[in-house]
Amino acid sequence: MTSFSSLMRRTPAEMLGTVVDTPKHLGWVMLTALGIGATIGAGIFAMPGIIARKAGPAGILSFVITGLVIIMVAICYERFSRVVKHGCSAYSYVYHSIGELVAWIVAFGLFLEYSFGSSAVSIAWAEYLKKAVGFSLPEFWSGPSLVNGQYHFGINLIAVGVITVVTLILILGGVKKSALLNFLLVCLKLTLLTIFLVAGLKHINPANWFPFAPTGVKGILEGAALAVFPYVGFDALYTFARESRSAKDTTAATYWCVGIVAFLYVTVMAVATGLAPAFINGVPNERFAGSEAAAPLAMLLCDAGETWTGKLIALGAVLGIFNVLLVLCMGGPRIFRNMSEDGLLPPIFQKTHQGNPTFGILLNGLIVALIAGFVPFGEIANMMVLGTLVAFVFVAIGAFRLKLVPPLVSIAGGLGCAILALNLSPLVLQVYLITCPLGLLVYFAYGRKHSKLANLQSRNGEVQAVTP
Repeated sequence: MTSFSSLMRRTPAEMLGTVVDTPKHLGWVMLTALGIGATIGAGIFAMPGIIARKAGPAGILSFVITGLVIIMVAICYERFSRVVKHGCSAYSYVYHSIGELVAWIVAFGLFLEYSFGSSAVSIAWAEYLKKAVGFSLPEFWSGPSLVNGQYHFGINLIAVGVITVVTLILILGGVKKSALLNFLLVCLKLTLLTIFLVAGLKHINPANWFPFAPTGVKGILEGAALAVFPYVGFDALYTFARESRSAKDTTAATYWCVGIVAFLYVTVMAVATGLAPAFINGVPNERFAGSEAAAPLAMLLCDAGETWTGKLIALGAVLGIFNVLLVLCMGGPRIFRNMSEDGLLPPIFQKTHQGNPTFGILLNGLIVALIAGFVPFGEIANMMVLGTLVAFVFVAIGAFRLKLVPPLVSIAGGLGCAILALNLSPLVLQVYLITCPLGLLVYFAYGRKHSKLANLQSRNGEVQAVTP
């Protein structure tokens, strides 16, 4: 086997993540709730401020553009779930359709997605907690900050604390209890968003929507790139796909999740930018910049005179965003588990307690806490988005290669994600180009040698990579 073909070996669908004791206990309602649980909170409660700073009121179009791209990618995911029934998210789908090395790169992107996503959400949770309870911490213990482009060191004590609590809950608890808790919290969040929309509609000033696109097409595309952040829950849904009761449940959950989330993003963004101008004399409004951008909805309502409603939103968001952390911190370790089952990571990642991979959750918690404690919110959100887009691009390419979807669907999804990735901050792309090779070192040092597919081919004396 040549060196290149060994790196691009593909595994049959039936070999991916074949664990016979995986429980099939999640119907389409619970799967939809898990997907929404990882998005309604991470996106709606935390991101409108960041996107408004990039695109102004045209952030509405940013969400529409991203929603259309995500629908194309969602179709690819759904088709893959029917073929790779024992797989786990984009990692397994790319391993089956493109090859082992690319699957590792995608897994690394997913690692960035879940670790940086969890970190950003924990920071947003800390901001909402302070707003709901009405307390403050010394600047140092409130976390690092960027002021006029300069980094100011600090430790986000609350964000580190909530990640620690979530990690302990997942290690000591089980999947069923976590899924039920998630469902109840999703219902709570949908109620809160309805309250926000009803209360906010009374105070909308149409003049705040003009100029509609103060930063032009460039700002809209930059906002669309960041709007990928909320859709992490869509990929998280597929980390639970092998625990779905049936393919029909997975399909229904996919389209319900994407549809509900896209509708809510657009409407909430429209109300938020109608409550206050995104730019004042060409300068981003403080409500859409800085640490306030991690908790804009409650602050915008308070500014409009809806003080008690704003505090209710803040208090409810504290509870609602908490379950986002639960889902995100459950998703990443499941990808590690599948990689371990394929031999690309050590066997310790396969150990579970009541359905949750304990070592992966512990390692994930440690990494997430360090990121949340020492990196500013905006930079975390950017890094997480790039990891998601990398995974989406390769899933679209894999679906095109296997002809799982009409060519136009996969091309539109992959090209759309690539364009969004190019509109991220240059610093994010530079960091990824440095960190990705570091991740590849792990593959060449361990994964390539211990790959179960490689060992199987070696024993069988195969010369060519296994093809589906």
